[in-house]
Amino acid sequence: MSRSPFIDDLIPEILACNVWWPRDLCRLALVSPSWLFYARKLLYSRPSLRSFPSCACFARSIQNNHHLSSFMKGIELCPTFIDGHRHFGAEEMCAIRVILGLGGLRSVTLGGEMTVCAERFLNCLAHPHSLEELTIDGSLIADSLSARPSFEWDEVMANKFAAVRKMRFVHLELNVVYTSSPYQLQLADLAFENVDIISGNIPWLLQDTTTLKYFRVLGESSLELDEQVSLVLQNYAVECLHYEVGTSPLWDLVLFDRSLASASSLRSLYLNGVRVDSEILRTIHAQCPAMEQLYISGRYVPLTREEWVGCIASGFFPALRKLGLPEGTFCPPFIKWTASLEPALQKACALRGVDLIS
Repeated sequence: MSRSPFIDDLIPEILACNVWWPRDLCRLALVSPSWLFYARKLLYSRPSLRSFPSCACFARSIQNNHHLSSFMKGIELCPTFIDGHRHFGAEEMCAIRVILGLGGLRSVTLGGEMTVCAERFLNCLAHPHSLEELTIDGSLIADSLSARPSFEWDEVMANKFAAVRKMRFVHLELNVVYTSSPYQLQLADLAFENVDIISGNIPWLLQDTTTLKYFRVLGESSLELDEQVSLVLQNYAVECLHYEVGTSPLWDLVLFDRSLASASSLRSLYLNGVRVDSEILRTIHAQCPAMEQLYISGRYVPLTREEWVGCIASGFFPALRKLGLPEGTFCPPFIKWTASLEPALQKACALRGVDLIS
């Protein structure tokens, strides 16, 4: 019985219906020339390089097969040193220049050893104005004692990355240099995750930016972060704030100071690990009349379930459509809620047309 020939047009459909590991794509690339083309297209769309030898090997492949660069939309350069050998030479640096010199890159992630004075490597980007996403992630060497992940933002960086829409800094020591020459970024999404701001502040980085909509901050202590987040809320029309801390030594959440006016643009708020009592909730209600989504979690919320029912029934946050609540009340200690008040909470939300998110 003869077999029907395989239809090559099905290959992209097959590859699109699943998430493939690179090793699987390498095997599929050996099946036929048609499989090779589509497998390469996925393999080279956003390569992730984890060592300096792999960077050198990848650069040689690109130089010997120029058509491969047409598949590339992004790159992750996260090399670390092997066996504690903390040195890379001219060959590795040349490879990095080749990779960052490619045109068409829309997304760049620097990690590992390339986050030590990360601005050195970002200066190698040949086409920074085509970049839409920039991530500097020092997680891989965050515990290193010999070299710290760090990045200095200045006027040169601002001019290079004026067109970037999404920027994410992770496990970094950040220095923001003030410039008297104002600039405007196209930034819409900004994330700081375990970032120590050594000098300067976030508004110095943003300057006259008017496009910032989503702001995400994760850190260990609200004592160090509250002021920075408050400055952003005061000066920029942020629509979504995700704020999460590991410890909250302060009993007062100063993000929503009574003098704050610009939080009227805030439509979505996620708070985790900070204390939110009835007074703070009233302040947020007064400062954020357009709030549509409110998510509060963590073990520092002293509000009881009865108090939440009363807040919802009294008309807090008139535009609210989605509500996420913690699992208990911090008395102290933390006491987990029982299911007895669940119907009352569901009824209060239903009357307001609010979806209760568990």
